[in-house]
Amino acid sequence: MKTNMRNVKNYSKNSLSKKQTKVLSPKTILNKGDNLILEINALSSKNRGLSELANGYTVIIPKTELGDQVKVQIEKVFSGKLKYATAKAIELVKKGENSSIFKVGEILNVKITKTGPKNTGLAQMTDKFTLIVPKTKINDEVSVKIIKIKQNYGFAKVVQVQTMEQRKQALSSYLNNLSLNKLTLGSKFNIILPPTAKSDSKYAVIKLKGHVVFIKKELGVQLGDPVRIQIVKVNSEFAIAKIKKVSPLSTNQNHKLTKHMVKKMVQTGMHFGEKKIRCHANMRKFLWIQRKGKNSNKPLIKRGRYLINLLKTRRCLNSALKQLAKYASKGKTFLFVGTKKPAAALIARTAMLSQTSFFVNTRWLGGMLTNWKTILKSISQIRPILKEKQKILQNIVEKRQKIKARLINKINFLRKKSQKLMTKGKLLITQIKQNKRLFIEKSQKLIDKKNQMINKNELIIKKYSELSLKKQQILKYSQELQQTGNQLIQQKSLLKKQLLNSRKKLNEFQQLFLIGQELNKIQKAIQDQNKDVWMISYGKISKIMKHQENQNWLIPHPPKQLLNKIINSMKIKYDLNSNGELSSNSSNFLNSNRPKLEQSEKNTLVLSKLLNKFTRFLPFIKIYIKTLVLRVLNTQNLLQNANENIQAIQQKLSSSQVLITKLNSDLNLIKTKLIKMNFNFKNLKLQLRKLAAEQKLLKFLPRLRYLPTPKNRVSEIVELLMKKFVDPKMSYPMDQIYDQKLKLTSKKMAAARKQKWQRLEKYFGGVTKMAKLSKKQISNNVAIIVGQQEEMNAVRECKKLGIKMFTIVDTNCNPRLSDYIIPANDDSRNSIKFVLGEMLTHIRLAQKLRTKIVSQKLQTLSVKK
Repeated sequence: MKTNMRNVKNYSKNSLSKKQTKVLSPKTILNKGDNLILEINALSSKNRGLSELANGYTVIIPKTELGDQVKVQIEKVFSGKLKYATAKAIELVKKGENSSIFKVGEILNVKITKTGPKNTGLAQMTDKFTLIVPKTKINDEVSVKIIKIKQNYGFAKVVQVQTMEQRKQALSSYLNNLSLNKLTLGSKFNIILPPTAKSDSKYAVIKLKGHVVFIKKELGVQLGDPVRIQIVKVNSEFAIAKIKKVSPLSTNQNHKLTKHMVKKMVQTGMHFGEKKIRCHANMRKFLWIQRKGKNSNKPLIKRGRYLINLLKTRRCLNSALKQLAKYASKGKTFLFVGTKKPAAALIARTAMLSQTSFFVNTRWLGGMLTNWKTILKSISQIRPILKEKQKILQNIVEKRQKIKARLINKINFLRKKSQKLMTKGKLLITQIKQNKRLFIEKSQKLIDKKNQMINKNELIIKKYSELSLKKQQILKYSQELQQTGNQLIQQKSLLKKQLLNSRKKLNEFQQLFLIGQELNKIQKAIQDQNKDVWMISYGKISKIMKHQENQNWLIPHPPKQLLNKIINSMKIKYDLNSNGELSSNSSNFLNSNRPKLEQSEKNTLVLSKLLNKFTRFLPFIKIYIKTLVLRVLNTQNLLQNANENIQAIQQKLSSSQVLITKLNSDLNLIKTKLIKMNFNFKNLKLQLRKLAAEQKLLKFLPRLRYLPTPKNRVSEIVELLMKKFVDPKMSYPMDQIYDQKLKLTSKKMAAARKQKWQRLEKYFGGVTKMAKLSKKQISNNVAIIVGQQEEMNAVRECKKLGIKMFTIVDTNCNPRLSDYIIPANDDSRNSIKFVLGEMLTHIRLAQKLRTKIVSQKLQTLSVKK
């Protein structure tokens, strides 16, 4: 058992699917669909493994071996005296080491060596395996069949192994016994099928007069039912019989329903017919006929009235209801006719509830169906009034039904509650008698527990708040670090750009400085040779360059890019000047006399004024190069500092993240603890409430009474309450409709019209909706008639038009005039109510089925389109 519980705990960690595993305790109940890991403790027949759990359940798992650990899913649970469940194996977790040599179903010859518990014997098979055999003693040598195997022991039952000669002798004796009492073909017997008889889907096997009889299961028969059988086939070995009749007092569920139905019919008084004098000859076959005594084969008379056979009425009613349902499913409309006092209100109610029905409940006027044109004229006068009235009535009926249902539910709830309270009270009194201080001790323990839990909760909440504050502080600090880090990154990117620009400038100025030095060298060399240097403007040199190319005496223009750089370098000096103007030397130099190219070429060197001026700027460029070098060094130092700061911030951020993760884990642990504590606290509260409720119940017990009223009585009480209290309060604003219609007419005219409308409403109120139907549609109607003798005009007109008729036929009626008859009392309100209620339920069900089928057909058509 301990191993099983350990497996269950392991399985709770490793769930099979999205469903969570159930951790079992001795009080828990298994449910369908639960997932578990179980160890096979025992083996039964057909290679089925058994796992015995701590909560008293034995789980049956097919196709498993002893010692296996298996993942299973519960399929069925049976909780009775024997608690067991069936499960299917999903996955093999661990293969068991099955050391037993023996198998279930194996037959062995053993010797009992020891006595066991409860009159059992023990047979030692091997050093590690013993068999427990019931009803055996020491030194008994028996042949046994193994039923169940466990790890170190097994269970077996004693088997008598017969030889072939013993079997032949037993068969011959059995056949001889059969030949003594022979059954004749066609013989009939009234028997009760034994509940312990062997049976399958087709036959039940019994012993009758020493014969084995196979009885065909027909007419919904079950074991334990009283039946009448007839022998169909007889053989020397067996006989076959078929069921001719089933007793109406059978215990079978179908027959139970019929019995209940017949009981209801008797309660409603459906079996009372008319007086003996008024009985119709054709109704004789529907009466109770006496079987025994002087008056055998004569109808039974009670209080001067014939009694109707309710078993026959049940058959007729069932066939009529089936046919009604068929007509309703075809979409036919129904005409309810009944002008008797007990039937009038019921007919109107059923017609309204069946929705597609019409009714006549006051008087059947001659030619109501045959002379339809003239009746349509009178219907047209009251049709708008009736529409309004029907709406009001429908709302009232719906309201009434809701109130009635609410009252019944409340009464049933009170009945159940009072019963529960009484049973609880009895248990409490027995507990108090056993231990008087039980409640006080319980409540004190629970209050102490509650206080402890509250203190623990407070401590945990404090811890949680402290940790959450720490977390918030660290988060703020990390956010600040991130902001500074982002700023440093932006600064670093700007410094990088500055460094690149300054390096570029440095390279350019170094190149320009070299060019200027070269120009100075050339000028000095020419002056040493006593040659003249001519400075000419940029435009003139470009013209000379076009006409005279590759001359030694001419220094050419540099390319445009270099020229632009030279000009920009010269501009820098003037930009650096505080006034932003050119110096006096430079202006004189520009305004100096231009050289003339007409002198001798050998003693001269032609040079542009711009290049000559550039050579004078060399000392400034030298100084500027030094400043650029310093700038580059400064930017490099700043970059290094920025990198170091960024690395420091990253380290701080990583440390803060580690702290946050730790805090999160601590907070999660505290949360789980709080959830558990809350769950336990809720359970404690429930226990305290239960105690308080029990104490209240003890105070209230002397005044408590159980409501023993039956359900039928409850419905009667509800009806009385509805009539006395609910119905008077409900408003019926019928006269208001007439007053609104007759506002503008005189009093005399209004009174005359009102009287006329009321009369028309009285006779044609239930047939107004028929105005929409044509003659053919009227003839397709189905008539339901209550009281054939009073409604003979209606019967004749229905016959003339070929309308199908369902009639409640009493003993004074002619059953041949109607298509479907229900032999019953047509004077009793209860009997009419019962029949009409059954009809209404079947009609409504058929109508609902029809609407469903039509909607499905429409859906299929729309999909096809």
